[in-house]
Amino acid sequence: MEPKKRRRKKGFGYYLYAFVSLTLLIAILVLSVLLLFHVQEIQVTGNSYVEENQILSLVWEDPNTSNALYTLWKFKSGSYHKPEYVEAIDVSLKAPWKVQLQVTEKKLIGCMAAEGEYSYFDKEGMVLLKSEELLEEIPVIEGLGGNAVELYEKIPMENEKVFSYILQLTEELEKQELAPDRILWEEESMNAYFENVCVQFGKSGFEEKVLQVSAILPKLEGKKGVLHLEHYSQTGESISFEEKEEKKK
Repeated sequence: MEPKKRRRKKGFGYYLYAFVSLTLLIAILVLSVLLLFHVQEIQVTGNSYVEENQILSLVWEDPNTSNALYTLWKFKSGSYHKPEYVEAIDVSLKAPWKVQLQVTEKKLIGCMAAEGEYSYFDKEGMVLLKSEELLEEIPVIEGLGGNAVELYEKIPMENEKVFSYILQLTEELEKQELAPDRILWEEESMNAYFENVCVQFGKSGFEEKVLQVSAILPKLEGKKGVLHLEHYSQTGESISFEEKEEKKK
C-alpha cells in the first residue's frame, strides 16, 4: 500500500496573503463606489415657487451627501429636515453620479397684500412665501384681518369661519380652472373678482355656484357689473347680472 499523503498545513504566510488580498479587494470596491457614486450633478424638478438653491441646500448641509447612494438612502428614509414649504421630496438616480430630486411643494391657495409685498399661504393659513411679485393664478385674499405676517407663521385670522369659506371656494374654483384676480369677504358674502365682473357667492353651496360661473363668465366678457349667486340653488332663485355703466370722464 502506498503511504497516505499528508496535507500540508497552511502556514502564516498563506493567511497573511489571503488577508492582504481581501483587504485590497475591499479597498478597491470601496474606492470604486466612492468614485463612481460621487455626486457630480443634482437635478431639481417639480418646484414652482421654491428656489432651486433652497432645495440644494437641504442636500449640501450634510457633507456625506457627496455620495449618491448615501443621498438616496437619506431622502428615501426621511432622515432629513423637511422645510415648511415641502410636502415631499422623492429622490432617484439618473446615473451613479447624477441625482434627481422630485419636489412636491405645499399648494398656495392665496395671498395677502401688505407693506408692498405679498404673503402667500397654504390651506392651513401658513405663510410659505413672501414676494413683491404677484404670482399668476394665485388670488389676492382680502378681508381676513391682521397685518403683515412673518414667513412660516400662521395668519392671525379674526374669523376662522371666513377662512373655511375661502378654502371651499378656492377648491371649487380650481376644479373649474377659474382664476379670479382677488377674493373678498364683504357684506357676509364671498365675492370673487374677474376683471370687471364681481361674482357674489354668499357663504354656502359653492360647488353648484362655481359650475354656473364657469358657463356664464364667457358671456359677460367686456361687461362690468355684479353677478348675483348668493341666493342661488339648483331649485331656488334664478341668477341675475346687475350691469354697471362705465363712468364717463
